Amino acid sequence: MGTQDRLDIQQAVAEYSYTFDGRDADGWSKLFTEDAVWELSGATDSDPQIRLDGRNEILQWAKQRHGEIPMNITSYHHQSGLSFEELTNDSARTRVMVIITAHDNSEQQASVRITLTGVYHDLWRKTADGWKFEHRTLKV
Repeated sequence: MGTQDRLDIQQAVAEYSYTFDGRDADGWSKLFTEDAVWELSGATDSDPQIRLDGRNEILQWAKQRHGEIPMNITSYHHQSGLSFEELTNDSARTRVMVIITAHDNSEQQASVRITLTGVYHDLWRKTADGWKFEHRTLKV
């Protein structure tokens, strides 16, 4: 455990943005373990607003979400401030800040708006296929 593990996790965080924003639901879902959980919670919520259980449910939600976004809109997940709270040989716990923007490309000069800000709280598992999200909670 060390530098290579940190780099591999950092790469997975980047792939999360590129695959989701590129409307690659299949590639995005493969960043998660089969039994992963993805959640969205408000700062004062006692229960998540959205909870997805398992890779298949994560995949189906991403496909649905991508279908709801008009083709002239491009989203960008700007993730920064990756902080390692714990790192062992086969698990990790991290936090990373996110700003999600939406770009309307139908105009001559694309308009940009911030759609969400928050912090991801992540649990990771090292698998035979590399580091995967085991539990990812977005707190907004």
